[in-house]
Formats: sequence, C-alpha cells, structure tokens
Amino acid sequence: MIRAAHLGKSGKRGKRGTSIAILALGAGLVAVCGPGRAVAQIDLAEGIAARANELVIAMEYDKARADLAKADPNSPSVVMAKARLALYEEDCDLAAALMSRNDVAQSEEGRVLADVARGCARVTAATLVDKDEAAGVIVRWHDEADRALMPMMVDTVNKARVALTRDLGVEWKAPTRITVVRDLLSLSAMTGLPYKAAQTTGTVAVAKWGRVTILSPRASKHGYPWRDTLTHELTHLAISMQSRERAPLWLHEGVARRQEVRWREPGPFDDRPSVESVVQRGMELKLDLPLDKLGPSIAMLPSADAAMVAFAEVTSFVRFFVETQPEGALAKLLVALRAAKSVDEALVQVSGEALPQWDTKWRAHLARRPKEPLSPLYGLGGTLPNAADSRERARLAELLFGRGHPDEALIQLDKISETLLGDPSLRYVRGRVLEAKGELRAAEELVDDPKAWIAAYGPCWALSARLARGRDDHPAAERAAAEARAHDPFTIEAACEGTVGALDPGATPAGQKQDSGGPLCDAARMRGEPDLGKD
Repeated sequence: MIRAAHLGKSGKRGKRGTSIAILALGAGLVAVCGPGRAVAQIDLAEGIAARANELVIAMEYDKARADLAKADPNSPSVVMAKARLALYEEDCDLAAALMSRNDVAQSEEGRVLADVARGCARVTAATLVDKDEAAGVIVRWHDEADRALMPMMVDTVNKARVALTRDLGVEWKAPTRITVVRDLLSLSAMTGLPYKAAQTTGTVAVAKWGRVTILSPRASKHGYPWRDTLTHELTHLAISMQSRERAPLWLHEGVARRQEVRWREPGPFDDRPSVESVVQRGMELKLDLPLDKLGPSIAMLPSADAAMVAFAEVTSFVRFFVETQPEGALAKLLVALRAAKSVDEALVQVSGEALPQWDTKWRAHLARRPKEPLSPLYGLGGTLPNAADSRERARLAELLFGRGHPDEALIQLDKISETLLGDPSLRYVRGRVLEAKGELRAAEELVDDPKAWIAAYGPCWALSARLARGRDDHPAAERAAAEARAHDPFTIEAACEGTVGALDPGATPAGQKQDSGGPLCDAARMRGEPDLGKD
C-alpha cells in the first residue's frame, strides 16, 4: 500500500514531504514489481551472455550475434560478450570501443578483455589482409614482406584441418583466421601473453581469441619450424572448440604436440630427442611437475628448460593414453569435457579411470623404459667441452669465410671437437667452407644425413638441397628445399633455387644460376640478409 504524503500545517506539501512522497512511491513500485524482477532481468542478460560466449568459443558467430541482439544492450555481461565476439571476428576497434565503458572493465576478466582489445586495435592498424575464399582462410599481415608465405600457409592450414578432423573429430567453421606479426611485443599485445613470458620460454605463436597469432619467420635469424608451429596452434583452436574451452593445460599441450607433425609425412626430427628421454632428464633435475600443476600456460614457466620438460611430459602422457585406449578415445574425451564437472569425471566416463590412476600408470611406463642418453647440446644441465672456445673459433671461421679465406676458416673449424658437430649451425659453417674449397663430397657427407644433426636447421637443409641439385638428385633436392622453406623461408638459399649464399639485389656472379624469381625469392632478396660471415 502507498501511503499519502505528510501535509504541513498549511495543508500544502513541503519540500520534506515531497521527498518522503517520492521515496514512498519508489518503495511502493519495488513492492509492486518486486526486487526479484530486476534480479531476473540481470540473470536473463547474464544467461544470454554466457550462452553467447559458448557459441563464440564454438565459432558459431552468427548464432551468438542473434542471441546477443535479444539481450539488454546496457548489461555489462552482454557488452563483454559482444566485445569477445568482435575480437574473435578480429574487429578489434569495435571490441576496444565496447570495452571503453568503465563499468564493463571493472572485473579481472573485463580488464584482460579491454587490454587485449586495445592491443589488438594498435597492432592491426594499417595491416594487410589476404583472403582465400575457397580454402576459408584469412591471413592478416603485420608486414607486407611476409605475404609471400600465403600459398604455403594455406596449404598447411588445409592439411592441418583434415588431420584434426580425422584425429579429433572437429568440424571446422570458416574462416580460419591467422595474424602474422613482426615481433614479440605485437604477439603479446594481440594475445594477452605477458611479453616477459614470451621472451623467457621462446614462445613464437599463440592460439587465442579464435585465431592463431604467429611470429614471422623473419623475426628469427634462422627462422623456426613455422609450419609445424602453425599446426600446433590450430590444434589448440580445435581443442577449444571441441571441449568448449574446458580442456586442462596438460591435455591442450599434449594433444597439440602430438598433432603438430600429423599433417605431413613423418620427418627425421619428429621424435628427436625422444620425449621420454627429456622427461627422464627433467626428473633428475627436479624440473618435472605434476600434470595438473603446470599453471595457466607453459609459456609462463620460469625457464626454457622447464618449458621443454613440461612439453615432453604432456606429450609422453597423451601418447601413452592414445596408445593404450581404443581408437577415438581422445576425440571422445574432448567432447565429454563439455558437460563433465571435472577432468576426472570426463576421463572416467571415457576410459574408466581418473587422472591420478592414469598418472600412476604413465610413470610406471616411464620407469620400465631404459634410460636414453641425451646430448648436452640440448641443454638441460648438460656440459659442453670447451664451449666458449668453440663458439669463438666458429665465429672466427665465419668471418674468415666471409672475407674469402676458406682454408684459414677450415683450420679454425678443425680445432673444434667433433662431438659438437651435432650442432647443425656448426655443421652448416663447415659445409659452406668445404663447398667453397670445391670439396663437394665432403660437404655432402656433413648435411646429407639429418640424423647426424640434433635439430632441424633451415640453412643446413638449403645447403643439402643445393648440393643434391648439383649432382642431379632432384627428388632429394626438392625434399631438402621444402624443409628449408618450412624452417627458414626468407633466406636467399632457401627461397631462390640454386643460389649460393645471400646476394645483393640484382647481383649474380659469373657462372652462378640466377633464380627465375617468384614472390618468396623476391621477398628474400628484398630482405637483404648478409651472407655467412659478412655481417
């Protein structure tokens, strides 16, 4: 019941009476409508926002947009959901504008979303975009010079999606979005990964906000395995879609490491060093962690060695799970996570056992394996003989080679222990010196068998391709050239068939083949990277 306002002695309402009347009316309206109705409206908006977020994670963008159109546009939850959708569709300016409201960015989630939206808007300003409509791939380039990678990038995405559908049962929603950035600062701004964490662990790509953000191979002097890395990150997107972002970190990273090589034919470095040998060494150094204690991201572990061991742990565990379960168990586990209250519940539903039981079985499996030696070249506490002296001699050999003194360069290289020749960068220098001396067979022996290297290395692959082409072994040359472009695509040797070293644009020494060109070769020439020893 609404009571009458208090009347003064004159029978007129005074200011105090008017205030009381307004307060009474407001109280009466709340009594009539009930506080539950206002709460219900808030709950309705939050419910719609939560459902929209699920749809966004599943990349059902049109459905999410339709749901959000029905909700209160002033609700902070709805505004954040709209900003999330904008980020997933890479409309960073819209996301930043939506998150500029103070009431929206007050929560921790809101602050993170606002920071990423602003960072994304800064990085993507004036970027270039290429679209392959047939493949359903959109690539945004921080630098125009990277656009030469587009054919290989689309090829990788196509093959990776086929493999992920086969192995994880994911149904891809077009388009697949990729952003190629020039540096770690941009990678951090686009994704929210702390810059220091990216530096510490050597992170070069992040799958978040519905896209892969990946560092250009040009950012590293000798590149990195960018095609496998792209597949690794696409796997993270697939896992997020399948599990509705409910997969734990160990499962995310273990599956991604397993899948990163399954888009292509097996290669010589796919299990070198074996993940079990790395885990065993990590346990000796007390660097191993329980699977469920890895933290929010492997990229945020305290050191590169810790990250290496963590990656090996989760890869070994997932491999053990897949090999001991019926076919399709991994795909079923991801789907089960959508509704399960915990990872243990999903594991029990699919396999009959929870994580503690699986962890015990896996560690017993590791204990039964013979201990494998691990080269000190991999790090993890290993000691290299005369490492400092060897580095200095290798650098001196490079400088001597670059100034036209291959004989003197070889004298320095001969003083380095042969046990260090597993380092492919040293092997490459020696191979280039021998090639310059005309000792082609000796140079071929250094690079023809990649099992002698501890890791893939773009320049070694490029040298191997050139030497194979010189002896008319074209199948071997093509295989090595493809590996060179998959690791270090913007060097002259990798990008320009038949070219020795890095040349000034337009320069072609007598007797040396001039490449016919092509976008990748043109980009490599424009880069202007000095040849070995000429820096």
